[in-house]
Amino acid sequence: MDKNTFIKRIKNLQLNKKEFAYLCKTSYSTVNNWGTIVNDKPLPIPAWVEPFLDYYEKAQKLDYVMDEICNKIKEVRD
Repeated sequence: MDKNTFIKRIKNLQLNKKEFAYLCKTSYSTVNNWGTIVNDKPLPIPAWVEPFLDYYEKAQKLDYVMDEICNKIKEVRD
């Protein structure tokens, strides 16, 4: 994953780098340095980031579905 893809993914998930760092229990400076050039090479984004974002996206969808189901159950009971 490159830096631009990472930035787009977290924006699509309504996160910023600071919030992502907090969720991952990683320092903001570490996250912010990913993709910057050091010794003529970009600092790589760790391999675990992409699957983490995939699972985070799935969790958001599941939370939405659960909220909708719970709201429908409440409506039926009332």
